[in-house]
Amino acid sequence: MPRTTFHNYVLEFEENDRHGYDYLASKLNSEEAKVYFDYAKSHGEAQFETQSGKDYSLFHKDGLYTLVKREE
Repeated sequence: MPRTTFHNYVLEFEENDRHGYDYLASKLNSEEAKVYFDYAKSHGEAQFETQSGKDYSLFHKDGLYTLVKREE
């Protein structure tokens, strides 16, 4: 799973989950995206839905964030 740095967070996601990454990176400003990262850090997971209705989970464990598309 490739890793990238996103707003100072280490994030990994599969290529087929890129739509969720693009949503966080392009559709939200940095403060809005930070809410999901902070929530995932505090609770282990943050769920969100993109504007096109796709569901994703952002997981946090040991300083690493993982983005995964949820089954519909």
